[in-house]
Amino acid sequence: MPMAIQLGTTLEAEPSLEGRTCVRSDAFGEERCFGDELARDRSWADYVKGVYHAIRLKGLRYVHLRAHVYGDLPIGSGLSSSASFEMAFAVAQDELGRLGLSRLEIARLGKDAENLFLGIPSGILDQLAVMMGEEGRAVFADTETLNYELVPVPDDVEFLAFHTGVRRAVADTEYSRRVEAVTSGLRALGARSSKEVKEENLARLSGEPRKRLAYVVRENRRVLEARDALRRGDVEALGRLLTEAHWDLAKEYEVSTPELDFFVEFSVSHGAYGARLTGAGFGGTAIALVDRGKGATLGEAVAKEYVARFPHRPSWWVVRPAAGAKVVSVRP
Repeated sequence: MPMAIQLGTTLEAEPSLEGRTCVRSDAFGEERCFGDELARDRSWADYVKGVYHAIRLKGLRYVHLRAHVYGDLPIGSGLSSSASFEMAFAVAQDELGRLGLSRLEIARLGKDAENLFLGIPSGILDQLAVMMGEEGRAVFADTETLNYELVPVPDDVEFLAFHTGVRRAVADTEYSRRVEAVTSGLRALGARSSKEVKEENLARLSGEPRKRLAYVVRENRRVLEARDALRRGDVEALGRLLTEAHWDLAKEYEVSTPELDFFVEFSVSHGAYGARLTGAGFGGTAIALVDRGKGATLGEAVAKEYVARFPHRPSWWVVRPAAGAKVVSVRP
């Protein structure tokens, strides 16, 4: 159950008449160009090529672009910067190439780019958040059926997003090992989806598949409970679920770090309703749920203590659910 936030990626693009795409990135301080070969070169441009590859797989034609990309969403921080980047290009392609895709189909382009071109075994949750998000709403989504519901987030709370300064890269971590273990557990149980697995079924498994799949089953339950808490405006219950999820991620799924754990402990002990890591873990960002107007105070306090304990430079932002991807203007 993610949400889009006010931090984001801006893409200025127009069709290129040169038969190749050239993108200038402020974040990386360089320009990358490529033609129709779409060969991976292990650079940030592979995410653009991945979107083009996904468009090609659908039997559609992409438009080569001259583009400039920039924004205030930090890269590699656990705030879905890659999905934001992908969706910027996918939305531009849909608009300039007149592909006629739905927002859900555009989200699928990002998942296919990561799975089929980049080789990252990711799901579609991040792309759904970027494409379906609305102001003041979280996106409760079933990533199996792709049904979703927009759930209101109370106006009297906000989130502190705290970047630990520890960069993470999903493809270079043990993220894929966790996916493989869960898949192995499902296969052993003859289940197509984690939604089919009850906690009592887990006794039939052992080792890593049992441990990792058990976390997923519990997290499925927590997501449903979190949705219900939001529906009734119960931020205390939501906070408890966030914190419970973090320690399950830390102890059973084993994707947390001492830096992330410190943030959660500090935030909860200093007035947050709850806190947890975001994204795939292994560094990056954690969030804390706080009363509106208190995020900045907590951010300053935790950052001061954090730099005294860890050799990293943190960043933090106060965020709220915001509208997702949109086209601002199109020149005739």
